[in-house]
Amino acid sequence: MALQHVKGNTWVYEGSTALMPLYMVKENEAVIIDTGFAKTDREGLTKLFDEAVTLRGIICTHAHFDHSGNVRYLQERYGVPVAAHIIEAGIATNTESYRANYIGLTYGKTSELFPEECFTADVLIRPGDTTFTLAGAEFTVLPLPGHSAGHTGIITPDNVAYVGDTILDEAEISSAKLPTSMFVQRDLESKANLLHSTCDAYILAHKSVVENIVPLAEKNIAFLYQKRDEILSCLTDGMTLAQWLDVFCQKVNIRTRSTLKFSIIERNFSNFVAWMTDEHLIEERREYCAKTYYRVEN
Repeated sequence: MALQHVKGNTWVYEGSTALMPLYMVKENEAVIIDTGFAKTDREGLTKLFDEAVTLRGIICTHAHFDHSGNVRYLQERYGVPVAAHIIEAGIATNTESYRANYIGLTYGKTSELFPEECFTADVLIRPGDTTFTLAGAEFTVLPLPGHSAGHTGIITPDNVAYVGDTILDEAEISSAKLPTSMFVQRDLESKANLLHSTCDAYILAHKSVVENIVPLAEKNIAFLYQKRDEILSCLTDGMTLAQWLDVFCQKVNIRTRSTLKFSIIERNFSNFVAWMTDEHLIEERREYCAKTYYRVEN
């Protein structure tokens, strides 16, 4: 339940896999940004807000289950408003909408897995918005799309930026076999934009606080290109997506029997393939209903 001080009224709570920023709008009264996993973070967050800090509001950066897992629970338990980007708020409306982020899952599986992650946002962050107010505090919007369609960074009134999943720390980079990026090109642009950011500190969801974001942003950009080249090296002309994915998973030793985890792997791989198609590194060919992939010779 310990909080780590960052700057001024900005703190972080360390969850099971991620840091969750808190901005103290008054003494011991806070807005939390993201809410972790339903199963592994709920007990700790409940203890925090029952015993140490009064919750006044919630900001959700994006509708992935490790960030939105306790939004509705906290919203209902403490009767507080929630702010989210309009795209992510739409996805979080119901389990059917969550298929926008988990397209490999069936309707039935999505309905089974995501009821805890559904919530209704009270404050919508719209495209072009630069600030919004929650619990009497003004937060600055830091658009960081790419990891998800409406992925949004938040700058607290202390000029501390929470960049969500846009930037991984070095430990995460070294262990990530297939990073999540819905639109890789947009993700690269968001990472590049952070090279020119002038915040006083940066909170990375997974799982660091740094004062200078530039070295990590550069490493994250290089990592996506490295992963692209690694995926491309596994392609033999004429492969289907399933064949290509199988070779890649064997190369990097990705194994899972989990339907959810496999759907994420398949989705992330497909997003890299889409990016490489846009970049004219590969071409997709169709015969009847089968798609096969070929390198583009320069």
